[in-house]
Amino acid sequence: MASKLTLTGEQIDCYQRDGAILLRGVLDEREQALLADGVEESFSNPGKRATRASDKEGEGMTFLESFPSLNSPALQTLLETSCIPEIAARMMRAPSAQLILDQIFYKQHGRVIPTPWHQDTPYLRVRGDEMVRVWITADESPREISLQIVRGSHRWNVIYNPRLGGRDGHIRKTGEGKMLKMSAQESTAPEVPDIERFRDSFDILNWDVAPGDALVFHGNMLHAAGGADDYPGDRRAYTSMWGGPNLQYVVPGDGAIPTLAQINGFDVPDGARIGDHPDAFPLGWQA
Repeated sequence: MASKLTLTGEQIDCYQRDGAILLRGVLDEREQALLADGVEESFSNPGKRATRASDKEGEGMTFLESFPSLNSPALQTLLETSCIPEIAARMMRAPSAQLILDQIFYKQHGRVIPTPWHQDTPYLRVRGDEMVRVWITADESPREISLQIVRGSHRWNVIYNPRLGGRDGHIRKTGEGKMLKMSAQESTAPEVPDIERFRDSFDILNWDVAPGDALVFHGNMLHAAGGADDYPGDRRAYTSMWGGPNLQYVVPGDGAIPTLAQINGFDVPDGARIGDHPDAFPLGWQA
C-alpha cells in the first residue's frame, strides 16, 4: 500500500538540527479513534508494567504503562497501520524503524503534576543517534501542560543522572511499577541542569498540540511537561520510541525499562546492532 505520509526535506532538516518538530494532522479520524480506545483499554485494564505517580501529598494522578500495545488491540493496530513508524524512520534518515518502547501517560483532570526535566537515555537499554520518540495525544494539550524540549540538547553528548523527581524529589510512584535503580556509574553522572530555575538560559520549544498531531523528538533530548493546579480535562498521551538499524543494545544498571527482547525471552548480546535482531526489536517500517 502506498504511503499517505508527506514529509518535506525542510521538516527532516529541522528535526535533525533542533532535535524536535511538531507535525500537524498525521493521524486520520480512524487512527485518532484507535488511539483514544487504546489509551482507555490500558487505563481500565492495566498490566504488570503499569504504575501511578502523584505529588508528595498524593495529589495529581498520572497513570503510566510501558508496552501497553501488548494488551491493547487498538494500540497494536495503530502501530501496524498508521504512519508512526515511517515518520520515525524518515526523521532519522534511516532505512527502517524498529520498536524500542511504547508508553501511555494519562494525566487526569484537576491537579496536573509537572514532569521534571529529564532525558530518556539512561532509562533505556539502547544507545546511539538513531533513536526517536513519536508522542501523540488523544486530547487537546495546550503548551502549558504539554511537552517542553530544550532545542539542540540531543547534540550535547551527555548522559545525565537518571534520578527522576526533580531536585526536591517531588514525585512519588505507587502501584506495580518500580523506580529505576542506578548503577554506581550512573549515580555519579552529571545531574540534569536546573532548567526550570534558569529558563532564560535555554532555548525551550513547546507547542499547543491537538489530536492527530505528532510531536517527534530525539531520544537523547532533555524534556519536561508543565503542570496545572486545576485543569478541566484529561491529558491522555501515547508515545512510541523507535530505533534505526545501527542503534546498539546495551546492558545498563538494574531497573532500566525492559525491551521486548527481555519480555519475550530473546538473548541479545551487549553492543549488538538492533538491525541484526528484528525478532527482539520488531520492525515497524522498512523502505
